[in-house]
Amino acid sequence: MATKIQITICPIFKTIPPQLTISFNNTESFSGRLKSKKQFEFDIANNDMFDFRVRREGRTLDTIHYDPANGFKIDSIVVNNIDIRPDIGSFQCKNNDYVKDHVVYGKEFALNGEYKLQIPYYPMKGEITKNKERFTMNGQNHEYVFFGASMTDYDFTKGIPPINGKNNYADLFIKKYSGLNLATSGQSNQEVFETVYEYLKKNSAGTIFAQLVSHCVRQVKNTVTKKIERWSAYQDANLEVIDEFTGLRLKSLQEYFVYLDTTPIISLQVPEYKKLIECANESGSKIYFISYFQDEYDVLKKAIPNSMAPYFNIDPDSKYCKDNGYHATYNEQENYFQTLVDFNQKIT
Repeated sequence: MATKIQITICPIFKTIPPQLTISFNNTESFSGRLKSKKQFEFDIANNDMFDFRVRREGRTLDTIHYDPANGFKIDSIVVNNIDIRPDIGSFQCKNNDYVKDHVVYGKEFALNGEYKLQIPYYPMKGEITKNKERFTMNGQNHEYVFFGASMTDYDFTKGIPPINGKNNYADLFIKKYSGLNLATSGQSNQEVFETVYEYLKKNSAGTIFAQLVSHCVRQVKNTVTKKIERWSAYQDANLEVIDEFTGLRLKSLQEYFVYLDTTPIISLQVPEYKKLIECANESGSKIYFISYFQDEYDVLKKAIPNSMAPYFNIDPDSKYCKDNGYHATYNEQENYFQTLVDFNQKIT
C-alpha cells in the first residue's frame, strides 16, 4: 500500500506572483511563479521517508516597498488522510536585504529562503525477543486474544505499593469471556505487530485486541553487533550507530519537528496498520487497537476508525501513574475492562 500525500500551496501577492521551487524527496515538482492555489500530490513507497521543500527566491527591495507581504502560504499537508500541521516544519531565511539569515516557524512566509519538513519513516518491522516460547502453538483458535505491553499484562503485586487481589483489564476480560493474554512488558509497537503476525501464521482468533505504546518508542538493532535495544525518539540521545530496522542513525523528534508530535510519524505508518488489519481479516479475525495516549488515539481513530477500541483513559498526573512508570490504577484498569465489555457487546 503506497502512502498518499496531498500538499496545498497558496501564493500571496498583489501583482507579481512569488518565485517558488517545490520539491519532494529530491525531485522537483514545480519551478516558476505560482499564480494560484495549487495542490501537489505524491505517492511514496512504505520504505521512504518524507522530505518536502519550498524554496522562495526573487524578493527584492522593490518587492519590500510595493508588496511587503508577497510570499506563500502552506494551506495544508495531508498524509494518508491525516492532517499534518505545516508549522511543525521550519523556514531558513537567507539572501535577504537588510535581514540576517535566521530560522522562523509558521505556515506563511514572505522572505527569501527555504521551507523544509522531513518526516522519518519508522517501519513496524521488529523482532520478538521476549517469551518466544508462547508463540510455538499451532492450530489453536481462541475467541479473544490480547497483545500488547505492560499495560495489558500488568501485575499489581509488583507495583508501588504492592496490591493483592487486583487484575489488569485483559485478565478481567478473559475471566469473563475466556481467551488468551499474549502481552509482554517492555514491548514496542513493532514487537506487538510481530507477535500478532506470528500468532496468525498458525492460529486464529475471533477478536484480537492489540494494545499500543507511544509511537516515540522504538526497538532498534545495531547493524554491526546485532544487539537489540529499546530507544525513545523523545527521551534518548541520537543513535551513533545505524539501526537495522530503519537503515538510519535515528535522531530525536526535536531534530525533525519544532515541537513534540507523533502525528507525522503515525501518518507514514498507516499502510502498515491497514496491512495487519487485512491479514487479520483474511484469517477470520477482527483486530482492534488500544491506545492510552489521547493525541495518538485521535490520529489513529481518523486513519482506521473501524479498527480502534475505545480510548483507555488514565490520569498521567496520579501518584500511582507517576510512581509506576505510566501505568493505570486498578480503578482505571477495572473501568477500562467494563468499557471493553460494553464495546464487545456492540461489535458481536
